[in-house]
Amino acid sequence: MTENLYKEFDEIFNFREQITACIEEKYEELLENVKRNTNETKYGTANANMYLGFFCPSLVMDKTTDGFTKGRLLKSIQKNNSGNYVIYDIDNKGRLLRMQDINSYGTIVENYVIRERNTEFSVTFIDKKLTIFCGPSTRTIYKNGKLERFDIIDNSSIWSEIYTYNPNDNQNVECRKYYYVPNLKGSKKFIPIGIEGSPARLFIMDIKLDNQGKVIKIEHNELIDGRKVLTYIYEK
Repeated sequence: MTENLYKEFDEIFNFREQITACIEEKYEELLENVKRNTNETKYGTANANMYLGFFCPSLVMDKTTDGFTKGRLLKSIQKNNSGNYVIYDIDNKGRLLRMQDINSYGTIVENYVIRERNTEFSVTFIDKKLTIFCGPSTRTIYKNGKLERFDIIDNSSIWSEIYTYNPNDNQNVECRKYYYVPNLKGSKKFIPIGIEGSPARLFIMDIKLDNQGKVIKIEHNELIDGRKVLTYIYEK
């Protein structure tokens, strides 16, 4: 089971390489898709340091990880604004097409979202060139309209959130968050997750939602030496 998980994570690295290789020269196609399908443009604060900013699908990242925030939306950007801000291009279903992060030096980092059926994949361009060195890619998977998985993939690690919904109570959700570093010094892939020497850590979160599907409580646990240990409680 453990080796299968490590293999699955390694395959996600390969998947990212395949996707980026396919779209490396397709900037103009991605741009045209955004222009053709944008229904609304929104603006946001530049302190959004979560992946995909205000539209990050993660239910837990900004509530359980220090320093992460989605930022907030703004009504507009002043024409004489020389600071940092974010532009979101949205389609007619309210889905993110592109996120542009603009800094005071005029540098624009663009994140494009590519969709195929129930899966979304994001890639980053700077000066119209694909880059894998200025931030990770993301993969989001939905099932029956609900978030099933959210992966953050960079050159050396994967952050993977896997969600399971209680069939008898749709306000209770479990999130298993894995943090995997395949080349972690001193680690061995035959060592189970949660045991010293594993290249992965596992955090198990019990999530409570309100009637609108908003997170109101998270019990954050880590698997340590084979035991589920409570480390943090978030309550709104």
